Amino acid sequence: MISLSHLTELDKDILTQSWKIVSRDMESLAVDIFQMIFEQAPDAKLMFTFMMRDYREDDKKSSEFTFHALRFIQVIESTMNHLEDPETLDPLFLNLGKIHARHEEHLGFSSHYWSVFKECVLFHFRKSMKADHKLCKKSSMSLAEIDSSIILWREVLRFIITRMKTGLESNGLIRKANREEMINGVAYDNGVHVLEDTKQGVTQAVQDLRRTDKSLFVPEYFLRRSSQSDEGDST
Repeated sequence: MISLSHLTELDKDILTQSWKIVSRDMESLAVDIFQMIFEQAPDAKLMFTFMMRDYREDDKKSSEFTFHALRFIQVIESTMNHLEDPETLDPLFLNLGKIHARHEEHLGFSSHYWSVFKECVLFHFRKSMKADHKLCKKSSMSLAEIDSSIILWREVLRFIITRMKTGLESNGLIRKANREEMINGVAYDNGVHVLEDTKQGVTQAVQDLRRTDKSLFVPEYFLRRSSQSDEGDST
């Protein structure tokens, strides 16, 4: 499993110095990262009820949007506060993984979103540090240090994501076992007709899908919005 035990004192100093820069305006940073995640993975909006409408630029700073954005950054902040003993945060990471396992089952969460999150964080961290470098070169990090910090931040984010994935996968196995136990119980009570009905239902669903214009990849929510937009334009 990925660990941060290999970080040297120099590595930790670079991370700490860069964190002081990027966290000066944590709310703005969080909102920018959150917004970029939705731009890179629009289907992630389906996990947040408040994103089920078109947002104007000013709406990004709404209290609900900001609240969720800050929760992303607070996970990183907690890791920085425990850089000497990050393993003590395992209960937090495992619980986050458990929460996302439920989102995976009910809201369509994909672990791919964590990769998107990682790249968006790195983009805005670099942007923030380079902006600071231009404003005050004497007190800021050098360009070489900025590059070094991005390498280190990638490791930190990989550590966080790996820990959360452990929680997600373990909870997923438990849920899968529970479902199989329930299915086996139903099959035992009702005989083979249950399985036959399920097979027929799946076959019918596939046939219905082939007869429609639905996409296998684009969520129906976005197709519905596109259709409504076209109707509006025609009027």
